[in-house]
Amino acid sequence: MGYEWVMVEDGIVTVGINDDGLSELSDVTAINLPNVDDEVSPDEICGEIETDSGPMNLYSPVEGQIVEVNEAVVEDPNLINEDNFGDGWLFRVEAKNVEDLSELTSASTNDRD
Repeated sequence: MGYEWVMVEDGIVTVGINDDGLSELSDVTAINLPNVDDEVSPDEICGEIETDSGPMNLYSPVEGQIVEVNEAVVEDPNLINEDNFGDGWLFRVEAKNVEDLSELTSASTNDRD
């Protein structure tokens, strides 16, 4: 999860690309996100960001089910560069295990600080 940020709110984990990830990306040409209702796990690729320098794999930070994807970022991948912590979020997943959420909140740091 090195280039992804997470935000946990009401049992839902929102995932996006952090500033370190943005610095590694060249021009984003396309984004492939998981579908709503897809089951995801941390050890499996669930999406991909296509760039001029090659693809960057996306992973879910928790096991669970995709409940929302950001269609705006699929339509306009530049939103990631413009507002990666706001309108440029990627997908939301409902964690299968509540314990996963507590591990995330205690282990994560907020890049915006």
